[in-house]
Amino acid sequence: MVYVLSVEGDPLMPTKRHGKVRRLLKQQLAKVVKVKPFTIQLLYETTSYTQNISLGIDSGYNYVGFSAVTEKEELICGEVKLRNDISELLKERRMYRRIRRNRLRYRKPRFRISSKKEGWLAPSIKHKLDSHVRFINYLKKVLPIANIVVEVANFNTHKLKNPNVVGEGYQQGEQQDFWNVREYVLYRDNYTCQLCGKKNTILEVHHIGYWKQDRTDRPGNLITLCTKCHNPNNHKEGGKLYGMKPVQKPLNDATFMSTIRWKLVNALMCDYTYGYITKSKRVSHALEKTHYNDSFCIAGGIN
Repeated sequence: MVYVLSVEGDPLMPTKRHGKVRRLLKQQLAKVVKVKPFTIQLLYETTSYTQNISLGIDSGYNYVGFSAVTEKEELICGEVKLRNDISELLKERRMYRRIRRNRLRYRKPRFRISSKKEGWLAPSIKHKLDSHVRFINYLKKVLPIANIVVEVANFNTHKLKNPNVVGEGYQQGEQQDFWNVREYVLYRDNYTCQLCGKKNTILEVHHIGYWKQDRTDRPGNLITLCTKCHNPNNHKEGGKLYGMKPVQKPLNDATFMSTIRWKLVNALMCDYTYGYITKSKRVSHALEKTHYNDSFCIAGGIN
């Protein structure tokens, strides 16, 4: 598929006539403006007729699925992998700032207190939201998209952890009556090293996902270890702690979607649908569960 722009730079319908595209380039009636996806711009006036194109977006925390379809065919589809290192980069920046500030011993103290504005998002979440919007705007520059449909969802994260929770149970989490997370984790693991089984020794709390830069302090990502097992060699590749996975899957995806679902729809001024509708269409079409197949169903593809 070759994507086409008009003389003014407006997107036209893409073409599969590769021979014609080659002749236009050879006769200097068109020029290449993008390689991925391969896009040309016409250097002569032409009609601006376009078909009705619908873009389906399967938004997510790690991946964005997309599919643009007409009534007859799918024009483009794929997945975009989002960055997950924003939090670690912010921690590194904070470290360097503290080092620099400690060197400025004679700087006049400043006591400005900055407050967060309404609608503030954590930088890692805002980056993912902006990436959604930026990529969709990128697609709109190569295809004359008339309609955008985004899948939204609202997750009950407490019920995901405990399906039987009701009423006051929402106010009584797993850490109720414990001073902090560390105390809860030690109690949960019966004050026993989870690798060697030792008791009555100095115990430490280890981040299970440390090997993949997951240092969140949720109880599911923490485990009790003794000082002998919690050593640098076990952290290296091939060590006992390398490659460990939390018992409970992190709820980053659910939290992300619950946080930004309407912000994304409002930013794009587009239509939306829900996951159960997407699933029913995917099952009826006998499609494999992938982000781009979900996007195809979200966009209303029938082929």
